[in-house]
Amino acid sequence: MCETFVGEKTFVKGIVVVLDHTLRELVFYTIGIIINVTMHEGPRKKLTQMQPALIPKLIDVLRDANIEDMDLSKVSAKALHNLVIR
Repeated sequence: MCETFVGEKTFVKGIVVVLDHTLRELVFYTIGIIINVTMHEGPRKKLTQMQPALIPKLIDVLRDANIEDMDLSKVSAKALHNLVIR
């Protein structure tokens, strides 16, 4: 199992909390952070191990954005793709 620090756990929990926020831009940019972090295998595995609630939260964002906000839908889908890619 990956070694983690308290700051990392707090950061990941914070990301999940922000995904529930009503301010679209905040959610959008947070998902951008997730995309950047998940571009590499090591951080991707660590992120999913530390916070299994991340994928359901991204699915909720994708479902809520739907076709009405295609930009948010696209970044949500990209983040989900990055998280599940092997």
